Amino acid sequence: MKSRNYINYLHKEVRIKWHDSYGVDAGWKDISDYLANELVVTSWGKVIYEDDKTIALVHNYAEETNNTCLQANGIMVISRLCIIEITDINKGNENDKNRRSIYL
Repeated sequence: MKSRNYINYLHKEVRIKWHDSYGVDAGWKDISDYLANELVVTSWGKVIYEDDKTIALVHNYAEETNNTCLQANGIMVISRLCIIEITDINKGNENDKNRRSIYL
């Protein structure tokens, strides 16, 4: 299978808008009037893995130190087939470079 071209987001902070699945009702249901709705999710995080089929981001990320390994929490793996849009959070508005955190 030929790989698709994609932008490399590895180690970047991104916002991903994507189509999710939902459901898994228990028991039998009357489906004569059933309607399915689109479910669009927005996730933010740091990309820790990607290939031509998936992208994985984390919500919490800690650099390696003398006492700890490189680690992450809240890993979300999203199929590229479900992705609507990816935005590099750190790229864009020039004013963002001048912003400072109020917690120092």
